[in-house]
Formats: sequence, C-alpha cells, structure tokens
Amino acid sequence: MRGWGGFSFKEISVIALISFGHMLSHFFFFVLPPLYLVLKTEFEVSYAVLALPMAFYAVAAGITQTPVGFWVDRVGARKLLIVGLIIQGLSVAAIGFSSTFWQLVAFYTITGIANTVFHPADYAILSGSIAKERLGRAFSLHLASGNLGWVFVPGVMIGLSEIWDWRIAFIIVGTLGCLVGFIVWAFSKTLSEETTKIPNSDNPSAEKKPDFRDGLKLLISFPIMMCFSFFIMLTIGFTGIRSFMVVALNQLYGITNIIGNTVLTGFMAGSFLGVLIGGFVADKYGPRVATAIGTLIGAAVILVFVGSYNLPILVILIAITLSGLLQGILLPSRDLLIRAVTPAGSMGKVVGFLTMGMMMAAAVVQPIFGWLMDINEPRWVFWLSAIFVAGALFCFSSARSSKLNI
Repeated sequence: MRGWGGFSFKEISVIALISFGHMLSHFFFFVLPPLYLVLKTEFEVSYAVLALPMAFYAVAAGITQTPVGFWVDRVGARKLLIVGLIIQGLSVAAIGFSSTFWQLVAFYTITGIANTVFHPADYAILSGSIAKERLGRAFSLHLASGNLGWVFVPGVMIGLSEIWDWRIAFIIVGTLGCLVGFIVWAFSKTLSEETTKIPNSDNPSAEKKPDFRDGLKLLISFPIMMCFSFFIMLTIGFTGIRSFMVVALNQLYGITNIIGNTVLTGFMAGSFLGVLIGGFVADKYGPRVATAIGTLIGAAVILVFVGSYNLPILVILIAITLSGLLQGILLPSRDLLIRAVTPAGSMGKVVGFLTMGMMMAAAVVQPIFGWLMDINEPRWVFWLSAIFVAGALFCFSSARSSKLNI
C-alpha cells in the first residue's frame, strides 16, 4: 500500500523523522544571526567578535566532519544520530544560561561538533530505508527540509525573544532538539541503515576497494578540486547574506531588526522553494552550465543592486527572496554534478571533503564580514557576496567540462 508520492507509509515515517532532525540541524546552524543586535548589546562586543561563535562552530564541524563519517560506518548511523540530536539540543539550551560571551562560544562550538553526525547518518539511513527508485525524491525532500530550518529560524528566534527574552528562546529551541532526539530513539526500529558487504577474496569478480592513496589522488583531482572551490565560493557568498544581511540593512537603510529578519526569512523561503523547483530542473536537464549562469549571475546582480541603492522595503524583500530562489534552484544540479565526477564507492569521502571545505570557508569568512560591519562598510557585505557568488560559476563550469559524459 502506497501513501503520498508513491512512498510506502514506513518510508514516509523514515523521511519525516530524518528530515525533521535535518531541519533542526540547519536551524541550529543559524540560530545566532537573527539575534546579533540583541547579543551585541548584551555582551558589549564588536561585530567581528560576535562572528566568532559561528567561526568556531564551522571550524569544529569542519575538522571533525570526516572522522565522524567513518565513525557512523563503524558504530551505526542510528545511535550517533540520536546522540547528536540530544547533545546539540543540550548545547543550544545551555546558551541561554551563558553568563559570559566566551561561554556562549564554547556551547556553540559543541553544537558544531554534534552537527557533524547529520549528513553521514541521514544519507546512510535514507539509503538503507528507501527503495532505490524513490531515493532521489527522498534526497530532495531531505535537502528541502534543511532549507526549511533556515526559513523558520529568524521568525522563531525573534518571536520567542520578543515574547520572553533571548535566553528563554535558546532554552526552548534547545529543549525541542532534545525532544526530537528521544522521538527518533523511540522509533529507531523503523530506521534501516545502508551496509557495505565485505568482498570475498576468493571471488575473482570481487571489486578491489580503493586504498588511502587512491582516495587522496581522487580528492586532489581537477574535477573534485573544482567542486571543492565551488563549495567554498558559494559558501562565502551566501554566508555573508545569511549571517550579516539583517545588521547590514539596519546600518545602510535603518531597517529594523524585525523587518530585516522578515527579509532574511524571505531569502530562506525562496531558497526552500528553489530547491523543490531545482529538483525538476536537474532531472530534466542535468547539471548544465546554463542553469549555473542563470542562477548565479542573476543572484549576484540582485545582491549588488540591494547593496547599492536605497530601495523600498517591499522591493528589497522581493529581490532578496528571488536571490534565495535562484540559489536554491542550483543546488540539486550541484549534487548531480558531484555525483557525475565521483567514481562509484567514493561518494562518502568526496562529500566529506567538500563539506569540510564548506565549513572551513564559513569559519574564515564570518570575522571578515563582521569586520566590514565594524568599519561601517555594510555595502561590502552585499558586494563581496555577489563577487563570490558570480565567481562560483567558473568552478561549476570547469568541473562540468572536465567530465564529458555528463
């Protein structure tokens, strides 16, 4: 018996559990920026210093991402997913009890380490629980759920902090994370994991597993390095918008925190919708350079205009939402490109490598955007983001042209 979208009811429950946890992981990744104005006043720090928690989060996640991926294969995806959800929830809730800024940094760094379980665990569980012919749609919904977390975070954090205060906001959302961890534990028997059978050495048709040198050679190959560069460029471009657009709009045009977070929500919502549209685009056309040109150049031009001209608030909201939409449309094509340039059996190490680049880029760029705010150059938040978003096109097209069978 089939439910929605051709999925069995068991598959729907698996996708719902995994996707809700994934949504929380994205929510917690950007739980601080909506409250930057409040936290800056509370702890009396500069914007450059205020960016440090996000930087430490990204560094911790980047360093531990690949080892945790190996640990998922050894210990089991379900166990680590549950532990990660609970630890992440506890660390976010603990932020609400921070008496100093550096306590906040420490708790958020722990959140970053706990976050590393989600992608390797989620993909292992989805691959083992969903039928192959429906796996693509499952991955698309999983990706969309992460973007949905970004949609919710500005409104939820601002709303809770307005009703109570910023400390209660962190305690509430952190408690929710712990609760989801226990729910996943309660239904963990429905979650199957993808397993890898060890080849029989007596079987002449058994494939040889690549050794460390083969893996390293793959990671430094031209197409993978271009994908790595693409991840870095796109991360730098849109990290600036997600993290500092609200305060940049405030400095530039006097837009209030609530209105600024509404614009940020528009960006996240546009990205969410774009991912859903992009799935159909990617299935029909594949990872075409034309898709990258239209989305990346379009998004970059929009960012330049928003940073350069004092536009009406409604126009800014529509423009930034469109920018998020264009970014989201490209993401499924990005994933198809990675699959196309990655040999069979090597997806784990490649995705781990690319994720490491993404997290390290996010770590490095946070203080830079904060510094731009401190020296009263908020326009450069938009301009620098646009430069890197447009520059990502070169990396995409280079990786695409290096694999002629795409």
